[in-house]
Amino acid sequence: MAELNLKLQGGHSTSALCVDAKADGTEIISGGEAGEICVWNKDGSLKHKLSTETEDCTSIFISKTKECLFYAALGNAVKLFDTRNLQSTVETYQFNEEEINQVVSDEKENYLAACDDSGEVKIISLQEKRLYKTLRRKHTNICATVCFRKCKPWEVFTGGMDCNLIHWDFSRPKCLNQFNMQELQDAPSDLGAYMVNPPFVHHLAMSPDGKFLASALENGFVSVFDASRKNIAEICTLHAHTQGVSQVSFVSPSKFLSAGNDCVIASWDLAKMNQGNVSNEHPETNGHTSPIHSRNSEITENCKLAELQHTSKINWMRHFSQSENNFVIVADQTTDLVVLPVLV
Repeated sequence: MAELNLKLQGGHSTSALCVDAKADGTEIISGGEAGEICVWNKDGSLKHKLSTETEDCTSIFISKTKECLFYAALGNAVKLFDTRNLQSTVETYQFNEEEINQVVSDEKENYLAACDDSGEVKIISLQEKRLYKTLRRKHTNICATVCFRKCKPWEVFTGGMDCNLIHWDFSRPKCLNQFNMQELQDAPSDLGAYMVNPPFVHHLAMSPDGKFLASALENGFVSVFDASRKNIAEICTLHAHTQGVSQVSFVSPSKFLSAGNDCVIASWDLAKMNQGNVSNEHPETNGHTSPIHSRNSEITENCKLAELQHTSKINWMRHFSQSENNFVIVADQTTDLVVLPVLV
């Protein structure tokens, strides 16, 4: 698996939409159009394939606590599968009314979150196998992504096509905070991508230690929040891509990857954020954009480690490590998946 540009071929007949992998890359599972689900061996060969021939498979989440089990979003249902027998479903959770965009679990896998096109998020109790809470009336458009907060078992972050990032306590349920990325963004007029593309929130990722929250935005930026405090606050905006950012994925507490519609995978190190003369203070959106823009430009230059040019727009990516080497598995607009080494 350590070779360059390893392709996973012979599985999907159309575009691969999503992918997940075990932390060591020993198993990779991808989902695609027409409900195709492929399970891959660590050498890249196809192990199992399921064609449901119904709804697209839009999200895959491999269980970290139960061997051989994974969750797949198929239309408005979340289905639990066992890789040893894909022909039968272990469980089906059908609580969403519209197509699900992402399904994730908390660290202990007590709860599952599924966000959908209606803007709602369903929180499912996996122990009781029932709907626990519904988060609604905050997103006014598609909810594209959901992320559980580290070490805070009752909190999730959601983002969507209304440009809103929302922080929830789902036990009550209650909105704790809401960020309109259009108001938060520092966007000088010379940045053409912003003028054309609004800052839809496509994807969210939290660092392993819970310190940072990264958000992938349609305007080509990555907004980074300080999640170590009770109420999160934006730290900076990284000028990451020339087109929309589709994915963010943390490699370590400070290092993460971003991928976009410009076919670029960029690696970042937030530990380098305050090198040089960059202020440690959190910027305030006060109408004086030039100092903020200058600060964000300096942070972007400090933190950016490398760029990797891919051949197609990236739908989903998942980082894993083997023998102290870092890799990313990429699902793009082609029928193949590819494993690439990343420098972080």
